[in-house]
Parts: sequence; structure tokens; C-alpha cells
Amino acid sequence: MALGGVFMSDIDGNIGVEKTNVTERISGLLFDISGQTDFWTKGPAAKVASTLKDSVVELNSLDDAIALGIKPYTGETETVEQASVSKDFLYGIPYYHIRHYFQINGGTGRLFIAFADCSENWDALSLMQRASHGIINQFGIWTEQTLWRKTDAAAEKYAINIVDDIQLLANSMANENHAPAVFILNANTAKVAGNSGALEEDVTFSMIPSCKTKEARYVAIALGQGIDTDVRAMQLALTSKTPVGNIGAILGILSTTNVAESIGYVNTHNMGRFFPDIELGFGNSTVADGALKNTMRYAALTPKQIDTLHDNGYIFLCRYAGLEGNVYFNGDSTCSEGDYRTLARNRVINKSRRGVRAALLPYVNAPLKIDPATGQLSAAQITVFKNLVEGVLNLMNEAEEISGTGTVQIPANQNVLKNDTLVLKYTLIPMGTAQTINVTEGFAVSQ
Repeated sequence: MALGGVFMSDIDGNIGVEKTNVTERISGLLFDISGQTDFWTKGPAAKVASTLKDSVVELNSLDDAIALGIKPYTGETETVEQASVSKDFLYGIPYYHIRHYFQINGGTGRLFIAFADCSENWDALSLMQRASHGIINQFGIWTEQTLWRKTDAAAEKYAINIVDDIQLLANSMANENHAPAVFILNANTAKVAGNSGALEEDVTFSMIPSCKTKEARYVAIALGQGIDTDVRAMQLALTSKTPVGNIGAILGILSTTNVAESIGYVNTHNMGRFFPDIELGFGNSTVADGALKNTMRYAALTPKQIDTLHDNGYIFLCRYAGLEGNVYFNGDSTCSEGDYRTLARNRVINKSRRGVRAALLPYVNAPLKIDPATGQLSAAQITVFKNLVEGVLNLMNEAEEISGTGTVQIPANQNVLKNDTLVLKYTLIPMGTAQTINVTEGFAVSQ
């Protein structure tokens, strides 16, 4: 007989685990083709118009894009109706960004793409969200429309285009369609719309405005691009000379990282393998000797100019002394100065909004237990709904997407018998960000 003792064993009670869909990893990428003439009727786009025109397509790998005819830049041309036309689908720009997205995602992911003329409005973004059934959490927008305009000859700063229209649509998407998302914009910064309507090819750095004045919490503006032969050739091929940009890489980071994390987190988001060197892609877009006259290389910027771009709320590629060879995004600022001044803050509240709504939806038209002594919501019923909301927030807390759950308030004195409406409120304690680290150093004679 074996030695006596106390022996323990466990069984699986098949309780299961409740899981939520990780939709914050799903992205959308819109290419505005309003700057292209005869896009769907001539050249490579004509060959894929039956598939891509007026359509929203989901890609799960770079191979899916290639199968659709979205291929890398070659610079080759062909003659169509006695005119020389590029053989490359939108000069290879869509492929460039889609490749970055899937490389950062490890080869697979979910990316919805669309090509639309957005000269009149940005309704294509709403169509993309509807086509995805509301699961796109971040949109990238590449457009040849100018970001800046000169309001008059005496203006000290440029005005900003596009942002207000996208913010208006984003508000509707969040509040009416229950599908909140963030929008990152790569627009044409190589030229400035003049007060006469003509486009100016010189961008005056000192006139670049702060985008923080727009109070557009859902919109962020990304500047700059990597330096390589293909990028410069793609930009040069565009009549508008719009920078190729970096939107694919930004979407790639957002779709793989914690919602509370900045795309500028140095420890985890080194972009050096995608952008070996950096330029803003604007300055003077006059073509001289087969190249743009001035593309404003990052290395030529002064520290004060870099700080100005950062303080003005733009997202751009940068370097840090001591980390030679590495490239990072400077942060994740949005066009707002309030609580939602970063993409991370918006993504956190968007995730909580989607999660809490999903938890409460099954209880629409549910019977509510009333305290017979007061005619108001019973304590037990308050506990039920409080637990539902806290369950969502606790998962976010465990995932280190928030610092704490704050409070869930469900007033006991609300009269649901009178108005058939349940009112509740919750708050989150967000994560902080070490954007600046100040250190004081010196010598001492002892500890």
C-alpha cells in the first residue's frame, strides 16, 4: 500500500471562456483617384476596372493584391491612343503601401481597400465601413488633393484643407453608425493651393500651420516618406508631385499594436527596414534635371524646424541621436488639443465604446426589475448592468490598454417606468505616455 496523504486532482467543468472579436486590428486604405485622368479607361487600371471600380475589396495578404493587378513600380510605359501611358497601377503607390502593411503584420491580416474619386466628398469612407459591416477601426487615406492653401498674399500661415470634411464624416460614423474609427491622412504637401486657384510649387516652411487648431479628434496628418530610387520615381511620375507618403506603415503598426500604444514607441516600432532614409517630400516641386528641386531631406532640417513640426501636431518619420540607422515615427498626434489628442487615446475609447455597446445590445427591450418600495431601478438590476460594463473594462485593464476602470455610474433614482430608458455612465483612466523624459545629471562628492 502506498504511503498515505492528501491527494488532489482537478477536472474540467467545461465552463468555457468568453472571447471578443479583435476588430481593432482591421484597417481600411482609401486611394483618392480624383487627380488621375481617365483612370478606369486607359492604362493598367482599365484592365482591372471590373473588379476594383466602385468596389471595396478585402485583402488578407500581399498575394491577394498582386492577384488583383496591384503590382510594384517598374517605370515601364506603353503607347495608348498615340500617348505614352504608365504600365504601373497608380505608379506602384498602392502596392508600396499595401506591402508595408502586410510586412508589418507578418504576412497576413485584414485590409479593406478602395479607389474612388473624392473630389466632391469623402463618402467612399462610409461605403468602406458599411462594406466591412462596421469593423474597420483605422483608415488610411492617400490623396493628391492639397493639404495646404494660401488664403491671401499677406497670410502668415497656410490654411488646412480636407480635415474638417473627414472629421464631420468621422463624427457621423461614430455617433450615428456606431462604428468609431481614426483616420490618418497622407495628402499632397508638395504644392500649395494659391488664393487665385493656381497651385504653387514652393512650400514655405515657416508658413506650415498647426493642425491642432482644427479640434478634429479622429483625424491625424502624416508627413514625409522614405528615400529610395523607386519612391522618388513614383512621386516624380505623378503630375501633382504628391509625396508617396508612409500611410501603409502607419496602418501596419496600428493593426498590430495595443490600442493604448503610440506608433512612436521607440522600443517596438523601428521603421528603419522600410525607410532607410527620410525626407518630407516637399519644398520645391519644380522638376530640374529629372528630379524635384527640393524634397527637404530630414538631415537638412534644424532641430528647431523638427520641433516646430512636432509641436504643430503632425506625424512624421524621425531619427534619434544615439540610435543611428534607425527610423521612428515622432508620435501619434491628432488634430486636437483635448483629451483625444492622440491616436492611442481615441483607439482606447473607441474600443471601450464598441465593447460596452456589444455587451449591452442583448439587453435592449429587456425587462427591468423595479424596487416596489420606490418605483425606481432595483439594486439587483443596477448590479447586473454594472457588472456587464465592468466586465468589458476589466478585460482592457488586464490587457494594459487602460490604467484603471474608473467608475460605472447607474443612478438609482432614474424612473425607467416613466421613460423606458436606462441611463449609465462610465469613465476610464488612460495610460500615460513618456513622450519626453527629462534627466538632471551632475557630479557629487558622496552618495
